[in-house]
Amino acid sequence: MSVFRFSLLSLMSAFLLFQVQPLISKFILPWFGGSPGVWTTCLLFFQCVLFLGYAYAHGLMKLPHRVQAWVHGALVLAALALLHIAPSSSWKPTGHEEPVGRILCLLLANVALPYFVLSSTSPLVQVWFSRACPLGSPWRLYALSNVGSLVALLSYPVLVEPRLDVLEQTRWWQCLFVGFGVLSLMLAWLDRLRSVVVAPAKADDPAAVAPRGWQRLLWVLLPAVASAMLLATTNHVCQDVAVVPFLWIAPLSLYLISFIICFEHPRWYQPLLWAVLAVGLLVLAASDSQVSMQMEHSFKRQLVVCLGALFCACMVCHGELMRVKPSTAYLTEFYLLMSLGGALGGLAVSLLAPCVFNTFMEWPLGLMVCVVIAGLALWSCVRAVGSARMRRVWSAVIAIGVGVAFIKMGSWGFAVPEWVEQTRNFYGTVSVQKVWDEEQGGYFAQMVCGRVVHGTQWQTDAWRETPLSYFRPESGVGRALESLADQPGARVGVVGMGAATVAAYGKPGQVFRFYEINPDIVRMAKSHFTYLADFEARGGVLELAMGDGRLSLEREAPQQFDALLLDAFSGDSVPMHLLTVEAFAIYRRHLKPDGIIVVNVTNSHVSLAPVIQKLAAATGYQSTRIVKAGESPYAYTDYALLTNNAAFLAANPEDISDYEGPATKLDPPLWTDLRHDLWGVLERE
Repeated sequence: MSVFRFSLLSLMSAFLLFQVQPLISKFILPWFGGSPGVWTTCLLFFQCVLFLGYAYAHGLMKLPHRVQAWVHGALVLAALALLHIAPSSSWKPTGHEEPVGRILCLLLANVALPYFVLSSTSPLVQVWFSRACPLGSPWRLYALSNVGSLVALLSYPVLVEPRLDVLEQTRWWQCLFVGFGVLSLMLAWLDRLRSVVVAPAKADDPAAVAPRGWQRLLWVLLPAVASAMLLATTNHVCQDVAVVPFLWIAPLSLYLISFIICFEHPRWYQPLLWAVLAVGLLVLAASDSQVSMQMEHSFKRQLVVCLGALFCACMVCHGELMRVKPSTAYLTEFYLLMSLGGALGGLAVSLLAPCVFNTFMEWPLGLMVCVVIAGLALWSCVRAVGSARMRRVWSAVIAIGVGVAFIKMGSWGFAVPEWVEQTRNFYGTVSVQKVWDEEQGGYFAQMVCGRVVHGTQWQTDAWRETPLSYFRPESGVGRALESLADQPGARVGVVGMGAATVAAYGKPGQVFRFYEINPDIVRMAKSHFTYLADFEARGGVLELAMGDGRLSLEREAPQQFDALLLDAFSGDSVPMHLLTVEAFAIYRRHLKPDGIIVVNVTNSHVSLAPVIQKLAAATGYQSTRIVKAGESPYAYTDYALLTNNAAFLAANPEDISDYEGPATKLDPPLWTDLRHDLWGVLERE
């Protein structure tokens, strides 16, 4: 019965620990522009609090045995008394704050204490179990807690997210936390009444020997590499698709599965097998990253390769960590240093990398480091080969193979186009390049966010005011803005600036109001492109509102727009918080009765047109859709237009003859702030 109670508490603590991560991240995602940085910042916070929880558990064991229950009981009661994890709307940014600091403060105020209690539970339960069952192995409880974590993660996108809105999710989570708190108090009190009995260590058990300095160093370094790879992989797969719980959870689930496999039993980790698999997939992932810059591989293939490389890398890191684990006498110290490594890996990717690199360079660097670790794991295997000569031969083969892979991966990872300028911040990477067009005999500049072009302009004076790429005159946005050409006082709102190509449609006396969250995009649009300057030179009025477009519109007085363009993609990532019923209610307040909402639904991986059609019906608009092909991928456009302007609808009937997506008709549910599911509109390639 006691084993059942320990197992139940391990499962509950791990389940709640990993259920709250996607829950709270999804809750605040719309407040910070839907950036991938929201998840990685949250994950950094949770890793740091996990380290503090393990440090607390380690320190608690230094106190007298009977005092420990009183201290931990007081902490659990405090968490129960202050249990409210849903942040209030007062935490919404105004548009000028540094987002990372605000997210960390928000999490600290709302979820830090219950998460701290949960994070300390796993090592404490294993200590309590060791006292109750001196001859038992606590390591399986650790594997069991990872099973609970995995169940929490996998159930969130499949069971929780589609059925409960985020407020209902927080209420259910808080109810389960109360049950966890009661069970924690009971087991802590029973441990207080229990005599401490330590099983004698076997004299020939090497694990009973005090760990050495190099072992402690590995307890930090190996988890740090695995943690850094987790965050780097998540950034890599999210930047051009969408920041959604599924793409957070898939990498984290594989990370946890590697823990479960490695710590369940030593026989599950075979260094030779996993190291060879790791090297192969890591090299393939590096080559895929180079190819995917031209978008030649499908997202499905990229996802499988990237996640496979992450899983094998984590298997090697965590398997080697398992091989140097200590006896139970050093259990809390082991977890403390292991969590320190996880926090350091998170800090390296979330805070250090954006300061050091101007692109997501931590991804190829992580692949290269993991190849070296896999090579060292292979080398440890050949040390068991019988003859010294064979050991030397195999060592040379491994060194040459890993060296060649390392050099080749470096050439792929650091082989980037010659950018005129490239920068990176919380919202992603932005680059500008100049390309020579042989056919036209001239240069054009391109703004690239992630790996997706967000604006193009000819550099010759004769053509520079011609709108290009997604904004050509025959596109949906071109038709909408040209319909305003004879209205000198027309007002146009644009959510997402890019290179500001739409300003090419501006006429004298017209007002174009841009909403942009990324200050680097504004600076680069002004310094490398002339659309804004040319518009003002023609007599147009330029207005700029910094911050998330939806939050800015929510605070502003009605703007009386004749047209409102929604084009706030980061890379190819879908800004879901801009495509909900509540968001369209805000847009309607700012639109004239015959105004037009123009939604750029051009995307490589998801079909957004059915979502917009549902929103149009729910908010009282009629809609049309214009799909136009072009000579390049950047000329293919897909726009949904919502309006009650009968004349515009009659002049622009639905035209999807150039549509290139799958023929399957999707029927997604109506998206709201509290419930939306991007998985349902992901195009299966």
